[in-house]
Amino acid sequence: MRSSIVRHQATHCLPKIAILFFSWLVLFHVLGPAQVVPAADLLLLHGRIYTSNPAEPWVEAIAIAGDKIMALGSDQELAAYRTRKTMVIDLAGRMAMPGLIDSHTHFVAGSEGLAWVNLEQATTSQEVQECIHAYSVAHPKLAWVRGSGWLYGIFPPTGLPTKRLLDEAVPDRPAAIVSYDMHSLWVNTRAMALAHITRETPDVVVNGIVVGTIVRDSTTGEATGLFKEAAMGLIERVIPDPPREDELATLRSGMEEANRLGLTAIVNATGDLHEMELYDELNKRGELTLRTTTAFAHEAIPHRLTPQELQSFEEGRRRFHDDWVRAGLIKFFADGVVESHSAAMLEPYADDPYLRGSTSYTPDEFQKFVTELDRRGFQIMTHAIGDRAVRMTLDVYETAEKQNGARDRRFRIEHIETINPSDIPRFGQLGVIASVMPYHLCLGGCPNEGGVWASNLGPARLRSAFAWRDLLASGAHLAFGSDWPVASLNPLLGIQTAVTRQDLNGKPQEGWNSQQKLTLDQALAGYTRDAAFASFFDQRIGSLEAGKLADLIVLSQNLFEVPALKISETKVQLTIVGGRIVWRGGI
Repeated sequence: MRSSIVRHQATHCLPKIAILFFSWLVLFHVLGPAQVVPAADLLLLHGRIYTSNPAEPWVEAIAIAGDKIMALGSDQELAAYRTRKTMVIDLAGRMAMPGLIDSHTHFVAGSEGLAWVNLEQATTSQEVQECIHAYSVAHPKLAWVRGSGWLYGIFPPTGLPTKRLLDEAVPDRPAAIVSYDMHSLWVNTRAMALAHITRETPDVVVNGIVVGTIVRDSTTGEATGLFKEAAMGLIERVIPDPPREDELATLRSGMEEANRLGLTAIVNATGDLHEMELYDELNKRGELTLRTTTAFAHEAIPHRLTPQELQSFEEGRRRFHDDWVRAGLIKFFADGVVESHSAAMLEPYADDPYLRGSTSYTPDEFQKFVTELDRRGFQIMTHAIGDRAVRMTLDVYETAEKQNGARDRRFRIEHIETINPSDIPRFGQLGVIASVMPYHLCLGGCPNEGGVWASNLGPARLRSAFAWRDLLASGAHLAFGSDWPVASLNPLLGIQTAVTRQDLNGKPQEGWNSQQKLTLDQALAGYTRDAAFASFFDQRIGSLEAGKLADLIVLSQNLFEVPALKISETKVQLTIVGGRIVWRGGI
């Protein structure tokens, strides 16, 4: 009797259990993730968060777990991710955005330069001498006096510095001071003696092309102390390498500066296996706070694709391919710079009808090298400043694609200071990335104010110089960089210049070649989503989206609400890389 009662009760309860279970399923479906989401490690609330994701450009809050973004939305929507262990930051209406990406730096040189004498503000030869001498006196234990930032055109009578001036500033030690554009090296007599430079020392010639010039006295033939392009290597090879721990300390200083300015990733436009190994060591120590992509390149050594060089390229790609240290990028120098007449132009320079500059490779050998590296699957970036160098590079890229077949290449051309208007549409047609440095527009004053750059080019070519908007309109991706230490590492200077086409004093009033101004969203894309695309990193960084790496910054003012000429006054108050706070100031 008892057993039958139990069976009856159990049978009678079944419908109730089914109803309760069904009700629970309905509640789970309705409430869903709010009841089962994992806890956020970091929650940013009450913000104006620009995502650089056109599908969802603005949100109020962002939740982070580990090194990735969990969710974005309103404060209310993300409240469920908060627990007692969650670190909460109240943005109080501040603007946040993806971490900024510098697509073109020389990071070791820039980091070293933080400890060198900086000549960016010296506008006369006397000021240059005084700065160098003061630095030399203040650092008596340095074996070499190093510096950077001197400007062309300020040294009478030729506009270029000489060893005599540097001998007077540094009489007791070798000294080597690089120009602001890193394409000329100025040294004193002691440095030349260590490098065994004499009147008979030849220029650097590769396959019949002069790729490095020793500037000489027109009367005596003696070297004046200035070495251009690949000739810089004649001096650099005798400068001793610093101890490894000093190299790591130098990079820590550079990373701190980058994080302070809101940078979370950079591309090194010159580097080698040794540099990648330094970043890798910092990463293994848990000290790397900047994502790095390093191109194989050296200003003073043109690529020859020897078996040893190819082996190095392959080794880099095999060893370094994570989210922190990445290889696989090869850089060429197609020409030099306008200021020293080494940029390759289609027509003669305006100030010297006998000069057109020269390319660093013949078209045939450049084609051979690029086609082979493309066949092996490497990404190629090419320095091309003169309009002839730009055209040659486009021709070579187009032929390489025809020979090797279709694939996602993302070929890049760096700088593009001058371009023939007929070549602009080819960027979009060929899918070539235009990697440019906005702040270069006003280095030493905007071009309409004259200066060596503008006078060398002449007015006809100035009309199509720095043609950012036209390149973008062609369908090309624009990736922005600084070229640090050629120019300031601060990306906010580049953003402001891109939208104003003015110098920091607001000149010219309407902007130089104002038809090439960009919108703020276009400029920000150049430092975020398009910069990530240029490095095959767009699935991981460059926009704030669920599942992507948590790289973001918080700003002191909303860039969309302040006058354009105030953008550069913005301070970065928080920098987060991979979910970790690496810089904080003011929040």
